[in-house]
Amino acid sequence: MDETPITIHSYEPEWKAKLHREYGSRRAGGETDYRRAGSRSRPPRSLGKPRQAQRLPRIRAEPHPDDWLFLQRTDDSGQLYNLHLVQESNDQWKDDLLFREYLRANSDVRDQYEAVKRDAAERHPNDIDAYNAAKDEFCRSVLSRAKSDDSITVPDN
Repeated sequence: MDETPITIHSYEPEWKAKLHREYGSRRAGGETDYRRAGSRSRPPRSLGKPRQAQRLPRIRAEPHPDDWLFLQRTDDSGQLYNLHLVQESNDQWKDDLLFREYLRANSDVRDQYEAVKRDAAERHPNDIDAYNAAKDEFCRSVLSRAKSDDSITVPDN
């Protein structure tokens, strides 16, 4: 994967409308059942996703050895978003939802996660693997806490 500078952008209310437009265009093309699992599923503050600045191909698909698919969508202005597609039966799917729900329920942890992401992006702006590794211990810790917290449940939808 080509590395381009990683920056963290604050939440933009327009993201929800863009997401729904994209869902609509995908459904019109016969694709169905999209569900959002990431920490940005609703606006908790400014926990924005890493955005890469360089122009890339319009849609790029890259299979992952752990049985999920990475898609990257771009337009003329650069990267729009990354999608990590995981089957609902996959343990990663369940862990992603549990992580998301824990962040939604614990604003202090969500704020810490934002700080970890920003620090990782600042320290590793051109290395997505190092960026992810810098967040790994924190994310594992949050997931462990989420799994042991009986008040955290994952919606069925």
